[in-house]
Order: sequence, then C-alpha cells, then structure tokens
Amino acid sequence: MLEQLKKLTLFSELNARDLSACELLLEQKTLQSGERLWLQGEPSEEMAFITAGTLDIQIADHVIATLSTGEMVGELAVFTRDQRTASVIGGADGAEIVCLSRSHLQTLGQVMPNLYDRILNVALEKSARRVHQMGKQIARLASGGASSPKRTSDNALGRLWKRISGGSSQNPPPALSAIRKLPRMKNAPVQHLNGIIASMTPHHVDKGQALFLEGDVGESVYLLVEGCIEVMRNVGGDRAERLASLFPGALFGTGSLLLRERRNAACVASSNTECWVYELHSDSYKSLKGVSGRLLRECLLVSLAFQLRTADDKLIELKTGQRPQQSDYDSIRSGLAGFQGREG
Repeated sequence: MLEQLKKLTLFSELNARDLSACELLLEQKTLQSGERLWLQGEPSEEMAFITAGTLDIQIADHVIATLSTGEMVGELAVFTRDQRTASVIGGADGAEIVCLSRSHLQTLGQVMPNLYDRILNVALEKSARRVHQMGKQIARLASGGASSPKRTSDNALGRLWKRISGGSSQNPPPALSAIRKLPRMKNAPVQHLNGIIASMTPHHVDKGQALFLEGDVGESVYLLVEGCIEVMRNVGGDRAERLASLFPGALFGTGSLLLRERRNAACVASSNTECWVYELHSDSYKSLKGVSGRLLRECLLVSLAFQLRTADDKLIELKTGQRPQQSDYDSIRSGLAGFQGREG
C-alpha cells in the first residue's frame, strides 16, 4: 500500500513515518469490472482513492462518469454525512483502491491535520466546479420568469435622504447568530466563530439593489446576516431565472472564492427588505488557519452540497415542468447530475 500511496498527489509529499501512519487508517480493496463498491441511496461510511484502473459512476444503471487513477471518490457524502447520490462500480479493467472510513477521516484530522485539509480543499474545488457546470445547464434550459437584474445607483434625492436619515451610516448588526445557523457552526466555540467574523467586512444593500451581477469579477464569499437575497441567472433576451431565495445564515458566492471565476449568478436584495451581508475575501480566507479555518471550509463544503441538491431539483423541474415522482427521479437526474465526462 505504501508504494501505491506514493503515486497519489495528495500523499506524495508525506514522509515515511506519516505514510506508515496513513497505512493504519486506510483499507486496500480490489474491484473486478462491474463489481459494486457502493450503492446509490445507501449510507456513506467511507471515501476512496483510485491507485490503479477505473471506477464507473452510475445513476439508475446509467454510467454518467468514469474516474481514473489518482482521483478521489465519495468524499462529499462522507464529509456531509449524506446518502450516496450514485452507485460506484469497477470500471472496464477493474480498479485498485484504498478506502478511508468516516471515523478514520476524523482521526486523520486530529493526527495529520495538513493532510486532512488538503483532502478537504480538493473536495471543495471539485464540488464548486460541479455547481458551476449545473448553473450553465440551468441557463440553457430556463426561459426566465423575471427581468435580468441591473446595477443601479442612488439618485440625488436618495443620497440626500440617506444623509438626513443616517441610512448610509448604519451600524452593521452582529453576525454571531447568523454564523451559528451554518452547518457545523451551531455548537462551535465562540472564539473560533469570532475569529471568522473578524476576517469579514460588513456591507449594507438597499432594497432591490444588486450586491453583484452575473459576470462580475469576484474573489469572495458572503454571509447573509439580515434580509433576503434573490439569486438570479440570466437566460438571454433580458430575462432571468430565479434560482433561490436566501435568508439569514445563508452562505453564497463560494464558486468565485474557490475557483477565482466570474460570478455565475446575480445576487440582489429583495424588493421588500434591506440586507446586511458580511464578506470574506480570498486573502482573508487563505489566512484563516487552525480550527477556525477548518470549520469554515467544512461549512463551505456542506453549503456546496446543498447547492448541488437545489440545482438538481431546479434542473428536474425545468426538464419536466414539475417535480417528478420518485420513480422518475433517477432516470431524469442521470442526465442532469452535473457530471461532464470525467470528474476532475
């Protein structure tokens, strides 16, 4: 197993002692072609790394992706403690894999935190790319039920009223209660949460105003503390599709933070509410280390998993005109799951 682990990028920089420690936490498995590793819908108890051969990803008996040597599989369900969203079987020539159970992943986080964090970062990037791909599919299928949001500026009367009313100099609300609504944050020690909040910058957004528009350059993620944010995706012809309504405790903008890509949707304050958001820029994100940094990264991964499920639902609704029956769900989802050939 040690020789196989050295071939994997995630493990290649480990010294002999750390590799030996990993060997105690990992289980080696050999799969024949067509042999099942995991079944869609079952509880997720382990993730895996492919050391040789290929694995096929199946939904409703349809192969939607093939993963090869060096790739990681099953990590999202393990980190989020969710059910398997697809079956995994041995590819054409079978596969050699090493598996890491959820309990041993937790142990890894304690004894080898740097390796744990590298695995977590790879999982974050993979999930962010899938969300980005699914957003493109939504734009292709949607007809749009609203006008595309535009960037507006205050007129002279509005600026005068803000000066008189003090609206432009409001004190930002505390963010602690909002951040505690995030996954993994509810029972986290307050000092770690305050460490994250201290790295953020608060912003006020007026009713109906865009925080950012689709296509904007962005390198940050936002925490919604007060109000309601509408997420809109342009579909052409000056029309937009409403993807979601976000409420306090929502984390959004992860794709631009993790992938350094332009915003793939507009985020606009509801016409009924003013909003307060706290922004975490990529520089501050990278500087968050230790427990605070890990808490945030785990939270981002769970948020991405939620976005994937939401995108699944939206794509199915666009494809069928309604929410499908459970018996139809897998056959429809097999073509809409956000996999584009091989997962990278």
